[in-house]
Amino acid sequence: METIINIEFYTTPEGVVMVKPVGQPAYELKEDCREVVCAMLAIIRERYPKAHDALMKLYSSSSMNRTWYEYKVVHRFIRCNFGDYNQGAIDINHNGTFQFEEVGCPLRGECPLEGVVCKPELDMRLTEREMDVFRLYAQNLQTDQIAEELHISPCTVNRHRENIKAKIRVGSVSEMVAYWYANNLK
Repeated sequence: METIINIEFYTTPEGVVMVKPVGQPAYELKEDCREVVCAMLAIIRERYPKAHDALMKLYSSSSMNRTWYEYKVVHRFIRCNFGDYNQGAIDINHNGTFQFEEVGCPLRGECPLEGVVCKPELDMRLTEREMDVFRLYAQNLQTDQIAEELHISPCTVNRHRENIKAKIRVGSVSEMVAYWYANNLK
C-alpha cells in the first residue's frame, strides 16, 4: 500500500480533486487511483472513525460498486478538508500528519456532516494491535522483527506505527518510544 506523505490536495473550481506529490506533477484523483484511494481510506477508517462511518453511510447506495464507493468516500473527505493549492504548506506532511484547511463550502453552518467529516476529530485511542506494535518498538525491535513476532506484514506494522505517531502527535519512532516511557505505558 502506498505511503501517503508529502502530498498537497486541491480542488479545481469545477470540483475536480487534484493530487500533487512534492516534486512531482499534479494529477486528477480518479476512481482507478487505487493506491491513493485505498491508503487514504485506511487512514480515514483508523484515525477518523466517525468521519469514516458518516461517509460510508452517506454513499451506501453506491456500495455494490466497491471501487466507486471507496473513491466517493475519499473524494468527499479530501474536498471537505483540503481545498486550496498551498505551495508552502502541504496537506499531508513528511510524517503523514494531516494539515486540515478551512474549506470554502456553500453549506458551512448548515451541513449535518460539519465537524464530523470537515475537520474531523482524531480518534486518540490506540487499538489493542497498535499497543502491541507500540510495546515492541519500545523494546527496541525493528519493523521486520515486529512483523515476525505478531505474524503480520511489515507494511501492516508500518501502518500501525504511522497511526500511533498520528494519535499521540509525535513525528518519529524515537519520540514514540520516549512517549512510551514518559507515560509509563505497559
